[in-house]
Order: sequence, then structure tokens, then C-alpha cells
Amino acid sequence: MKAIFQLSILLIFGAILFLECAQTESKTPEKVKSTAQKVKTISAKAIDYREEVFATGKLASSEEIKLSFKTGGIIKRIYVAEGQQIRAGQTLAELDLEEINARTQQATLGVTASEITIKNAKLAVERAERDLKNAQGLYEDSVATYEQLNDAELQLENMKNQLESAKTGLNVSQQNKNVAGFNLRYSKIVAPSNGTILKKLSEANELINPGMPVFIFGSKNKAKVIRVNLTDKDIIFVRLGDEATIEFDAFPNQKFKGKVVELASMADPYTSTFEVEIEVDSDGKNLLSGFIGKVHILTSTNEKLIEIPINALVTGNQKTAQIFVIENSLAKQKEVEIYKIEDDKLLIKKGLNGGETIVVKGAGYLENEDSIIIN
Repeated sequence: MKAIFQLSILLIFGAILFLECAQTESKTPEKVKSTAQKVKTISAKAIDYREEVFATGKLASSEEIKLSFKTGGIIKRIYVAEGQQIRAGQTLAELDLEEINARTQQATLGVTASEITIKNAKLAVERAERDLKNAQGLYEDSVATYEQLNDAELQLENMKNQLESAKTGLNVSQQNKNVAGFNLRYSKIVAPSNGTILKKLSEANELINPGMPVFIFGSKNKAKVIRVNLTDKDIIFVRLGDEATIEFDAFPNQKFKGKVVELASMADPYTSTFEVEIEVDSDGKNLLSGFIGKVHILTSTNEKLIEIPINALVTGNQKTAQIFVIENSLAKQKEVEIYKIEDDKLLIKKGLNGGETIVVKGAGYLENEDSIIIN
């Protein structure tokens, strides 16, 4: 009897143990399924984004002039050197004046000769008027014939024509004299303003043609500018007056302020780029033409965007991306439209609002609707 009682106890204990094991096995999958994933999150940040355009260019004076002689000839003397600072009105170079002086003197003599011709023509007119008056009297007295009277009238008309021709000749001679005087004045090159000789292109004793540049002159009265070339993707953001910062290797620890003062209205036919001119504030530094500068243009183009870290990205391409946001302690997969990837930031144009909670660590292990625990 005692043995039967002990056997019953063992059977009951075994049944209880079996039931507990069965319940444990049936609950284990649910427990695994409901395990929450640990993630790190951050709030999406709404920003007013201003596009920055980067380029390099060469510094120059906003007014660079090619100085030349009006007439051709032999350069007699050059008074300045390349890189020299000059003042307004200073003589920079002059031609040999022997030939030019001869032409000027010839033109002056031409004027004098024309003036003498006019005097003689006036005397001839006076004589012809007197002869006509005598012929009219003689004709009235029947002493002179009508033919003689007519000849006197024709002679007077001819003398008047000669006088008009002489006046025209004097006008031409005077113009020739003016041209000769003009050429004489411009047989030397004078500085138009304070500035610098950026480049000397000729030397003394060279034969030079009219209008051929002798110097490239940079005005000191004008601001320094840096010219850069932008692609069509960048030029659409740039406007007149946009702020810029410029860096030069000569001043490695300083950024110079600038602003956009000129925009090309069409692309260069050879490079298909658009030239932009930025006026540079020298801040008292000796900025020399030819310095290469790195330009950052902060455009006035404003975009309302959402900024999140790039490690929030799960999958994506150039236009769209998949991220996880947190709603009611659940991970929700969301597709967003990418505006731009900038350094370690992802700029979102559509699909996300400022303040939404974004998964930035652990997103690779998540599935849609997963429970999460925020670290």
C-alpha cells in the first residue's frame, strides 16, 4: 500500500513538471518576439538653408587698362618699370617726335597757305566786282557790248567760287592741324589715375603700331576683384549682392569679405561656364593682382529643410532615402526626399518634419513596427 502511494506521488509530480515545461516552451517564442531593440535617437532639426558655392579665381583690379600710343613710331623712352606705383598725370613713355613734329609743322604750314589763298581770293572777288560795275556803266553808254558785260558777270561768279573753295581748303587744313596736334599730344602715354604698372609689354627703341598696348595698368582708385567661373548648376543660386569670403595662400589665417558685383548673362562659348566678379575688401592688406583665391559664396537662395545625421540613413539613392522614426515606442520606416548630402549631414526636402524623433544608431537591426528601447 505504501509503495502504491509513493508511486502515485511520483506520477502527480511528473505530470506537474511536464505541464510546466510545456507552458514554458509555448511561451518562449512570444517572449523572444516581444523583445524590444535598443536604439539611439535624435530630434530632426528644421533649418533655413543657404546654398554655398565654392570656386577659385585670380585677383585683379576692377579697372585694368591697356595703355597705348595713338600713332605708330619708335619708342624713344620708357620711364616706369613693371610693378611700379604711379600717380595720375605721370608720363610713362614717349615716342621719337621727329616725324610727328614734321607732320605737325606741315599741317601748320598748310593752314597758313590756305589763309593766304583766301586773302587772294577775296582780292580777286573785289576786282571782279569792280570790273562788273565798269562793264555795266559802259554797257549803259553803249560802249561795251552785252558779251563783255556777261563775261564780267561770269568772272565775278568764278572768283566767288574760288573764295568758297579757299575757305573749304582752310577748313581741311585746320582739321589736319588739329589731327597732327592730337597725335602729338598722344605721342606720349600719361597715367590716367593713381595705380600700378601691372605689365610692361614693350621696350625703348621698339617700332610700335598705333593702338598696340605698351602697358597694362591697374587703377588704385578702383576696388580689387576676383573673377571665378561657375557651372550652370551653381550659377542659378547666385545673385548680385550675395556675400562671399575669400582666402589667399599669402594670408593663410585670414578670411577676406566680398560681395558679388557682376554676373555673366551668358556662358563662355569655350568653357560653357559663367563668369562671376566678386569685389574684395582688402582690409588694409597689400593684395596684389594675380593672387589665387578660394571663394565661398553664401547665396541668398533660402530653402526650408530638415537636417538629420547621415547615420540615420538605412537605404537610399540620390533622390530618396529610408529612415526610421519613433512613434509610440515603435520604429516606423519612412521614405524621405533628399535635397543634399553635406559632410556628415543629410538634408531632407520632403517627408519629414522638424522635431520628429529619428533613429541614428541601431536602425540596421530594425523592422517596421518593432518595439524599441531608447538608450
